[in-house]
Amino acid sequence: MEKATESATTEIEEKTGNYLVLSFSRAPKKNHDALEQFGKQFVQWIKKHSVRTEIYHLTTSEVPEGLESIAKTLSIGDDEEVWVILQFYRDQNHADEVMAKMMKDESLGGLSKEIDGLVTQGKSMITGGFSRLRV
Repeated sequence: MEKATESATTEIEEKTGNYLVLSFSRAPKKNHDALEQFGKQFVQWIKKHSVRTEIYHLTTSEVPEGLESIAKTLSIGDDEEVWVILQFYRDQNHADEVMAKMMKDESLGGLSKEIDGLVTQGKSMITGGFSRLRV
């Protein structure tokens, strides 16, 4: 039974877990509910392109001694929160293809303008693509 579970997990990872795009953004806490709604719409769109997406917001800035908090590193104010989006792709080519579709899709134009109004102005989204390490 254990081998069947491992096989199913490996199959899922092969389909969606070889390349990760990780993005951090910051936003005023007052925009939390609107950002949740934006996230739901974004996830619906991207899911159509076989991308598994998870969205989180930072709930604590406390970390063990000897480590530095993400909130501190990003200089997050008391009235702000940090959001992270994890997008799991088959590979980098898949990510590039979906990004190209995203740029051409006019239905996302409104979402793009909406997110620009919800995040902290003057602060860029921090993002990067990561290849899976097989261990």
